[in-house]
Parts: sequence; structure tokens; C-alpha cells
Amino acid sequence: MKKEAYTINKMDEDYLKMAVQATARAFGVDSEDITGKSRVQPLVFARMTAYWLLSEGKGYSYSKTGRMFDRDHGAVMNGIKRVEMELELNEESKNPNGSWADTAKESYESFLTFHKVYIESDVYRAQKESSYAIHPS
Repeated sequence: MKKEAYTINKMDEDYLKMAVQATARAFGVDSEDITGKSRVQPLVFARMTAYWLLSEGKGYSYSKTGRMFDRDHGAVMNGIKRVEMELELNEESKNPNGSWADTAKESYESFLTFHKVYIESDVYRAQKESSYAIHPS
């Protein structure tokens, strides 16, 4: 049975790009590698952080995030839990030497900055207006 392709709406695509860009910048990797299939450790950590940004920053579900990354919801759930565990461990140890948790926090700050600029943009307003015209509340 052939798997049906997931079509992403423009606003979700923008948030995916923001999460991937923020993560790529903080981890020093290419954006394409984060959305790819590589299992190399730095990319796996970066990918899990991008999942976490969409969950924490936008409240996306595991299944929606999984569809956006072409992963199953279980992989996304485990990735997000791993990031949260690293953040908690880093907080407890007060690690002064920089860590994956610090890089995840840096990604989050960049994501929030991108989000603020996006919200203030005309593109966002136009997308919201068109989505309300299609799906009135």
C-alpha cells in the first residue's frame, strides 16, 4: 500500500522553516540535513531539537510534527522527551561548560525571535485573513 504524501499549509511550512533555521544556526549544521534521514549524532540532536521547538514554541502535536518531518509520531515523541530530559539534567547539574541543552535553549531563543518578526509581518496577516475567509470561526 502506497503512503499518501502529506501536504503542509503555508503557515505550518513557515513555522517548520523557522524551527529548522533556528536549530541549524545554533548547532552549526545545514538545514537540509536536519530534515533529512541522516543518523549522525549531531544531526539527530538537532532534529530532535527542531521537533521540540514546534511542540514547545507552537504547541504542535507529535503526529503533526511527524508528518512535517516525514517521521512517525513515536519518533517525534521520543525526540521531544530526550530534549526535555537533557534540559532537566543540565538545570540540575548547572553545567558551566556548554551542552546540547544550552544549544537547544539558543535554538529556542532564535525561534522566538523569528516568530516575533513573522507575527509582525504582512505575510502572517495575509495568511491569517485568508484562512479565516476559508474557515470562518
